[in-house]
Amino acid sequence: MKENNSKDKKIGYKIILIIRIILILVIICCSIYIFMWYMENRKNANMLSKLTESSVIETISIDVPIYDDNGVQQKTVEIPAYELNFDKLFSVNDSTVGWISVPNTSIDYPVSQAKDNSFYLNHSFDKSKNTAGWIFADYRNKFDGNDKNIIIYGHNRMDASMFATLKNTQKSDWYNNENNKYITFTTLDGTHVYEVFSVYTIKMESYYLTTDFSSDENYLDFLNTLKSRSIHDFGVSLKNTDKILTLSTCDATGKSRVVLHAKLII
Repeated sequence: MKENNSKDKKIGYKIILIIRIILILVIICCSIYIFMWYMENRKNANMLSKLTESSVIETISIDVPIYDDNGVQQKTVEIPAYELNFDKLFSVNDSTVGWISVPNTSIDYPVSQAKDNSFYLNHSFDKSKNTAGWIFADYRNKFDGNDKNIIIYGHNRMDASMFATLKNTQKSDWYNNENNKYITFTTLDGTHVYEVFSVYTIKMESYYLTTDFSSDENYLDFLNTLKSRSIHDFGVSLKNTDKILTLSTCDATGKSRVVLHAKLII
């Protein structure tokens, strides 16, 4: 009987030892993952800081006239924007297409573009491997002045980098502030100002990512659908001649998308 008890104890000790070893290995693996996550975020943060220092010549102000539906100017809005040295950006990434800035968020990044929509999911601005990714434009956009829907993507990072703070645009203190609804996207052609007309979260789909349209009527239906989805009425009218900017990221679950749409006003 005592011999059996002794064997049972030995078996119990072995089981406990195995469990402890497994837990230690799990802790080590988690620690390595957290360390790598931190280092990759830090690398991107340092890169952004250097890009801003080398490429942003100065912050300027743009006077943007705002018109009503009848074409009558109602007011002038002063929008902050960057004067950029694109040669500096191109020296790091020859696929740079612009710089996106969204007021009262952490979205303030140069935007790149690849031949597909997967490369910058795990590569940084300098094209080095990085799971934090970078901000990038849809590969279908041509940036020739004819894009009806320019689409820009970014990860929803836990450190509030990339497009993590896009969700802030769905908070009342953001969308009730008139100064927040003017987004700047600076390209080689100059600074373009977009007025936000829709913000929402939706299950993963491809409809709002459409870039080609069969007719003006089809395009206007598309715009009105996007506007009807908004959780807030921005009071912006839309025409089939409008060109829009779409920002998209995952929500915290990864199953839905946080989306913002804005129309080009200058």
